[in-house]
Amino acid sequence: MVEADHLIGSRLGSDVARRFLASVSAGVFEVAYLTPGLLRRAVELNDRYADLDLGLVDTALMAIAERHELSILTFDFRDFRATESAKGPWRLVIDEATYARYSAPA
Repeated sequence: MVEADHLIGSRLGSDVARRFLASVSAGVFEVAYLTPGLLRRAVELNDRYADLDLGLVDTALMAIAERHELSILTFDFRDFRATESAKGPWRLVIDEATYARYSAPA
């Protein structure tokens, strides 16, 4: 949630970030908690891909997505393309080409 708040605020503005947080507090989105098992998996992923210097936020997201078979919404395509889950490449909500098409200046 911290990462989403930061990205939404920096890319879409503080008004959108506040609406996102209000929707989370209203139960529109489910907050995932890092259990001890998920933390262990995040540490494993961080160790496995130590050369990428991923950090806890990305590896925790990976562990949660892997455990619950979720797609990942990210703009950090480099790291998520350079790694994979136990079942193969991460499923991303948006790919690089789509992101480029919608983020390019009009």
